[in-house]
Amino acid sequence: MYFDNAATSFPKPDCVYDAVDVWMRGGAASAGRGTHRGAEAAGRMIDECRRQLATLLGVPTPSQIVFTLNCTDSLNTVLQGFLRPGDAVLATALDHNSVLRPLEALRQRSGINVKLIPFDPVTGLIDVQRFAEVLSEKKVRLVVLNHASNVTGRVQSVAELTRVAHAHGACVLLDAAQTAGHWPLNMMELDVDFLAAAGHKGLLGPLGTGILCIRRGLETQLQPLRFGGTGTSSESLLQPDDMPARFESGNLNLPGIAGLHAAAAWILDQTMPKLQSQIHAMTARMLEEMKCIGGVNVFRPCLESDNCGIVSFNIRSMDCREVAMILDQSFDIQARAGLHCAPLLHETLDTTSSHGTIRLSPGVFTTDDEIGHVVRAVREIAACA
Repeated sequence: MYFDNAATSFPKPDCVYDAVDVWMRGGAASAGRGTHRGAEAAGRMIDECRRQLATLLGVPTPSQIVFTLNCTDSLNTVLQGFLRPGDAVLATALDHNSVLRPLEALRQRSGINVKLIPFDPVTGLIDVQRFAEVLSEKKVRLVVLNHASNVTGRVQSVAELTRVAHAHGACVLLDAAQTAGHWPLNMMELDVDFLAAAGHKGLLGPLGTGILCIRRGLETQLQPLRFGGTGTSSESLLQPDDMPARFESGNLNLPGIAGLHAAAAWILDQTMPKLQSQIHAMTARMLEEMKCIGGVNVFRPCLESDNCGIVSFNIRSMDCREVAMILDQSFDIQARAGLHCAPLLHETLDTTSSHGTIRLSPGVFTTDDEIGHVVRAVREIAACA
């Protein structure tokens, strides 16, 4: 039983497997590398996938969506391409190492000024007043916001934080790795400047697919990380400035994008509210039943309605890795244990001594029987601890 959808969603809709298989067997052409039917079909598929993602993510112009390797690649494209030596950037203790490590590398290499703001371990939220105070202390060029924690599942008040950031002249990069696909997410309504997402999590696409959405006009302030063939402006030695070619050098992962195309169509057909409701109901049930198990400490935000589908817990003084191993070997439950690449968050939660937490993350195909099985398994392990 798979409970690690926060890492990679599984299973995928059947249409995703079919799309990848069909493209691998019959879609060998590269987009933009010719005028024959195969190349043109590849281009149409990519364009249609961009349009579907624009609808799902509230991006006004599909050409402002860039396909990347993964969410980490999307985040790095902004962090390394937008920040200049001496710039100040504000991130949070909620952030994943895909944000923290690039920022530390940039701090050491080019002298950027990194400010980290804490969060409330009870509510799981960034304090808006403290956020504004930090922004007032020194000119900040970029704010990185974590839409939802990959440990607690708590969703941040992004629109409010973005308003404050813009009022202080900062651009906003939203890390939507844990929300895109099964949580309402509209780039225009949130008013963020950059949005990074993983194709293989809530968007239900294959691994090796990522998305970066860039506010129109900001692409010229963002230096590409890679340069090369784009199938356009081949007579020039300069990287094209037009979108999305500016950031899409080399062949794209067409089998992956074909699968993402099918996944996006499936999500649009199911509708986001329906998928969110499913995830919320399963998460709420786990939280409610597990909080009643003696010896189990569930790390949950105070408002369960703002949880994107993650339940993290520990059992007494047991090492979380041992608990995950027992779940796997004795109960056939696959769960994630450890620091979840979010070390500062675990320092705040005081869970480093147990090597982190056990994380359960249901998906859109998780059943009620599986929820009941995982709760019984946790109860049995806790009784023996």
